[in-house]
Amino acid sequence: ERLVSCRILNANNNNIDQIPPEIRGMKSLQVLCLERNLVTTIPRDILSCLEITELHLGNNRIKELPRELGYLRNLKKLYVYKNEISEIPDEIGHCQSLQVLDVSCNLITMFPEGIYHCALKELHCDENPLLEHLPVLSQNVNDVLYLKELCARMILVSFKDRNSSLRKSATLRPDILNALKDAKKCVVCEQSYLYSWLECVHFVNAKSELKLSNKAGNIPIRACLCSYDCFYSEGHNYFAVSYPS
Repeated sequence: ERLVSCRILNANNNNIDQIPPEIRGMKSLQVLCLERNLVTTIPRDILSCLEITELHLGNNRIKELPRELGYLRNLKKLYVYKNEISEIPDEIGHCQSLQVLDVSCNLITMFPEGIYHCALKELHCDENPLLEHLPVLSQNVNDVLYLKELCARMILVSFKDRNSSLRKSATLRPDILNALKDAKKCVVCEQSYLYSWLECVHFVNAKSELKLSNKAGNIPIRACLCSYDCFYSEGHNYFAVSYPS
């Protein structure tokens, strides 16, 4: 009964290597502190604690932030510094109350577009291998799309026309609708795509663009384009991503 009504749990500085599944019963939990432990994963059980406002998981061995983290709509502070995290899921944007994000000393190369939807006031991201805006030689490449992608894009376009026979046929196929639910829009032409895209990045001044109270410098934010045609078009500031071999 005490755990059910517990609002603050501080277990810093222990040798805890996993968050026990019993945590899902702590429905009133608001602050969880597990810093300087040996935790490697954030279990889905923690998503049952919908009242959580602060997660202190710094200085552990966490390799991944689960996409389901976006269900924590009341989360205001997330501290995961000094871990082994290489990617922040785009679903972080569902945490629209998030004000403080500390991902210092990880393996992050860029931030997701979803970060724009957070109410960030502080972003700490120093000592990460963030991508830099450096010129490299590249060659023009033509788009070669698989038939599955071409069909998906045709159906997605048809959804804009209420009188389209293709649209009407597709709406009668639950399997097609389920596959298309993961479609996204190109940041350049705003056309929808499903499986094939070009990973790009653009660089923004975090303090001004995200309206932060602290200085985080220029940060790379991930963006996806639907084709090389969009990439080679003029009038945008998106750059292709190149990793050293």
